[in-house]
Amino acid sequence: MISGDQIEGGLASPRPLRVVPVTKAAFEPFGWLVETGDSGRDANNGTARRHDIHAHAAADVRPGSSLVTSIFAAREQPPTSAIAMLERHVNSVQLIMPLDGAGHIVIVSHSKPDGTPDLSTLAAFAFSAAQGMIYRRGLWHHPIMATGADARFLVQSWQDGSAADCEILAIEATTLACDA
Repeated sequence: MISGDQIEGGLASPRPLRVVPVTKAAFEPFGWLVETGDSGRDANNGTARRHDIHAHAAADVRPGSSLVTSIFAAREQPPTSAIAMLERHVNSVQLIMPLDGAGHIVIVSHSKPDGTPDLSTLAAFAFSAAQGMIYRRGLWHHPIMATGADARFLVQSWQDGSAADCEILAIEATTLACDA
């Protein structure tokens, strides 16, 4: 495992990986589904709807880290793309929320006891442009994959600038299979 934008090695993975519509129950083992819909409460004297996002206690934040908020501009990718890497943020949860676009695919995997991805748990979910997620700390996942159109995403995680902020690992190329 390495940090940054470099990829090494290659773990074998199952093929093809079926992309299924996301549900709160199906995604729960990997993190939290974030969507607005009918949830929330009135705010700003009734001129807005407030949707709070609660994922972890402040005690779960690594000492010496800061909350980093970024905007990622992701290029559209075909929903049948092949993936060849996973990453994880071993010391932080990570919020990813679309700001626009047509939808995105989220690919996740649990870890084996040795910390490498357990590719038998590799799962892919289709998200709408109104749905985001919070990954559990240390969850292996593929980078943002916008589908249908280019998209921008708000991304937040706790970072201290060390190599542990983002670990990247190559996997055997795995093609996604989407239902029409």
